[in-house]
Amino acid sequence: MADSKRDIYYLRLSKEDGDSEQGTLEESCSITSQRECIRRYLQEHGFAEEDFEEIVDDGYSGTSMNRPGMTRLLHLVEEGSVRTIIVRDLSRFARNYLEAGHYLEFVFPARGVRFVSIHDQFDSGRLGENTGGLELAVKNLLNQMYSKDLSQKIKSSVDLKKMNGEYVYGTAPYGYKKGPGKNTIVIDEEAAVTVRAIFTWAAEGKTITQIARTLNEQKIATPSVYLAAVRGNYKTRAVWTFDSVRNILANRIYTGDTVPFKSHVRRVGSNRVRQIPEELWQVIPDTHEAIITRELFYKAKMVVRAKKKSKSCAPPNPFTSFLVCGCCGNRLSKGKTSNKNWMCVTHRYHPALECRAVRFQEDLLTEIVLREINIRCKLLDAKIKKIKQESRFAKTKEENLQTQCRNLRRQIESIQASKMQYYEAYVSGELTKDAFLARKQEAAAQEKKLGEELLRAEREQKELVLVMKSEAAHMEAARKIMEDQEITELTPNLMRELVKKIIVYPGGSLRIEWNFCDEISGPVPLESGIAAKEP
Repeated sequence: MADSKRDIYYLRLSKEDGDSEQGTLEESCSITSQRECIRRYLQEHGFAEEDFEEIVDDGYSGTSMNRPGMTRLLHLVEEGSVRTIIVRDLSRFARNYLEAGHYLEFVFPARGVRFVSIHDQFDSGRLGENTGGLELAVKNLLNQMYSKDLSQKIKSSVDLKKMNGEYVYGTAPYGYKKGPGKNTIVIDEEAAVTVRAIFTWAAEGKTITQIARTLNEQKIATPSVYLAAVRGNYKTRAVWTFDSVRNILANRIYTGDTVPFKSHVRRVGSNRVRQIPEELWQVIPDTHEAIITRELFYKAKMVVRAKKKSKSCAPPNPFTSFLVCGCCGNRLSKGKTSNKNWMCVTHRYHPALECRAVRFQEDLLTEIVLREINIRCKLLDAKIKKIKQESRFAKTKEENLQTQCRNLRRQIESIQASKMQYYEAYVSGELTKDAFLARKQEAAAQEKKLGEELLRAEREQKELVLVMKSEAAHMEAARKIMEDQEITELTPNLMRELVKKIIVYPGGSLRIEWNFCDEISGPVPLESGIAAKEP
């Protein structure tokens, strides 16, 4: 059977380093440089370039492994589908020395992956079990320190540009487009007409809901649909909603001013951000051409705030953010705590949609979800018993394989010692040359046979270890879920633990998507379809 494993070379460039972010090149020059370096290596070492698959992350930092290409690569490794990975240097793979070391020391050897870093002269196929030791660890640490220092310098440079009024915030907002000069925006007149209308209507006293309905009645494209048409690659929403109108009314950029720092990253390399209170925002005035006057912005803002109702201090509802409309995909809402039904409010902005029929009574919903959770916990209990039985069998088999491997190694060592004895007997004259060669050939054939048996046993043992680790992870996940057996009350924490989302359809039917079924329950379906008519 042909070998189905893949040979891959991986390329990465930080978004701050290349030209693709500015749209001046189809791809960054450094990616091209990395590709050429790897191609030369393949030619010089007798590899066929067409046998290698390319995976690229262009515009992603090396401080995080959360990159599309890297995620796909590691998924293939986890599947056991990768034979070789080649990078130009270790910093292209990862700058975090702990993560890089984890994959080089443990993951890749366990999966039989050969890892090559060209500039570091590192080849795990040549080094064997010696992964580079202290020199490699120091190099990874220096990569991480360099990356953090570079990130801090880049952040300082970008912050300075923001304070100078340059537009360095990525995509231009709805109503604007990128200007001819670097880091500038200019008015997009077609979209600006809609922006001015929204602020004018709000200043005249129209509510956000009324504005959204008017926009839908006039069949004006939503910001996402408009941006997808002119720029592409956008997730679109076809209907104007409360949020899409409110976001425009709250954005001061339409006055020609920029607010550079509404939030800040807690530390370099982290994805966690902290929001800055509005009263502490720093405003840079007159950074670009205004679509509306400041007077109109503040008038619209005051009218909207005056109509805004104060929020109640009711306890959090367990279904908040979990209920999704099966027609439009928006979240369902309940409004006041005393309301009995969850419903899709999109029909308020677009009455012609079927979303009007998407509603569900909370008491009935609670009853159904509690029942389904308890049923799945009982199914899970049976699955856990099976996992425990399989784990005991795997453990016994793994111990037997350990014993078998030890015995095979002893036999191979004994044969190797016998070969040495035959040679000494031949040198001393106790054996003729023909007798020596015959015994040597017989011993070599026996050693080869035992070596093949040892290789099979070791491979089977490694596979069993991986199975046991997977089953242990399943058991740990199951332990948390089993704590929720025979529950009588839904809580926000319980919903977050067990439920991914609940899709509600017109006519009183719903589908529950779970967090755990795909990892634990095996043949139990991922989605539970339930039809329930409200009384």
